[in-house]
Amino acid sequence: MEIVILTGASRGLGAALASLLLSPERRLICIARQPNPELEAAARAQSAWLDYYLQDLADLEATDMLAQSICDELPADASRFVLINNAGTLAPVARVEALPYDGIGAALNLNVAAAMLLTSRFLKGTETFAGARRIVNISSGAARNPYEGWGVYCTTKAALDMFTRCVKLEQARFANSAAIVSLAPGVIDTDMQAAVRELDPEDFPNVERFRSLKANNLLATPLDTARRIIEFIARPDFGTTEIDDLRNYPSPTETP
Repeated sequence: MEIVILTGASRGLGAALASLLLSPERRLICIARQPNPELEAAARAQSAWLDYYLQDLADLEATDMLAQSICDELPADASRFVLINNAGTLAPVARVEALPYDGIGAALNLNVAAAMLLTSRFLKGTETFAGARRIVNISSGAARNPYEGWGVYCTTKAALDMFTRCVKLEQARFANSAAIVSLAPGVIDTDMQAAVRELDPEDFPNVERFRSLKANNLLATPLDTARRIIEFIARPDFGTTEIDDLRNYPSPTETP
């Protein structure tokens, strides 16, 4: 049985990933700040194995305790282990001189530190596993391109990219190395994007570009993006390129 650990499963891309990953042949372990009753109902209807933990990942002490508890009890007879660090926040959005200290700290904890902790505990908990171990850190084009007003978001996602590179470098020395990718999924029609379109141009001068993407139906749906990420995780060359973009890989289920 495959084991998948997924963060941020209550809405948006995370909820879409969770809904597609539900299966009687897979144990899905979700961590989110808010409940997802639709997912839990679907799991019962499918007789799927779902563990759903309510946790604010910005609380690092509690997150570390939960991560250790989950990863210490992972079964040794799994067919494959997957960790998807999806949870993240765009806030705070403001020019650098107006950034609040508490917003900076919360974003660093959620976007970077929590993913680092979960990756650490995941690698330790599966270090004797001889099969495939795959880690996906959900990054962003903002990790690789600066935007005014997004100093915190761009910086935290760039940090996640660098952390991914460090993990790949460390894992290269092991025969049973885990594969890791920091994956930008493209622009998705989620609540986060809705919030972006409501931003004040004074705080985010690029807001009209994102409003135009919505107006012209150029946003990917969460379900389509989730489906493509799952296909990406299954690729035989997963992890060859550790800093990647989902838009580089046309879906094999799409008609040319």
